Amino acid sequence: MKVSLTMKVIIMSDVEDKMAKARAAKKPPTYKNIHPDVKALDDDHYLSVKNVKEWEKHNKERVKELKPLIRKAAGKEERELRRELFNREGYLKSIATYFDTATWLDLFYGKDQEHKTRWKTIVPAYDSEGFMKLENWRMPGYDETTTD
Repeated sequence: MKVSLTMKVIIMSDVEDKMAKARAAKKPPTYKNIHPDVKALDDDHYLSVKNVKEWEKHNKERVKELKPLIRKAAGKEERELRRELFNREGYLKSIATYFDTATWLDLFYGKDQEHKTRWKTIVPAYDSEGFMKLENWRMPGYDETTTD
């Protein structure tokens, strides 16, 4: 049975209409495998699901690009590419942990890890005398043996 060109166009337009209706009826993703605290963040927050999913996609694509490059490279270039590959694979594992636990483990964040994480003390620690523990060991000239 032969189908004319106009019939093919009509059939294709019907299929496209059905697909458009299906896309319009599709509900937004529920992200059942993502921690509720991560889902609660606004889309403009730097660690929101939207942003981190974008970083995850970018790094997965870069890992796929690196593997054939490593096979073709040799010497110093190969070592640099392997280092980048291992770094990105570790970053992807860190992202997966973030989605599971809502705890960002990495020292850097961003599409290419271009931003450094800033730490914030939520609950300070106290010593045996009731004084807040400070990071005095980082201060130049501080000697623990000479305190009063």
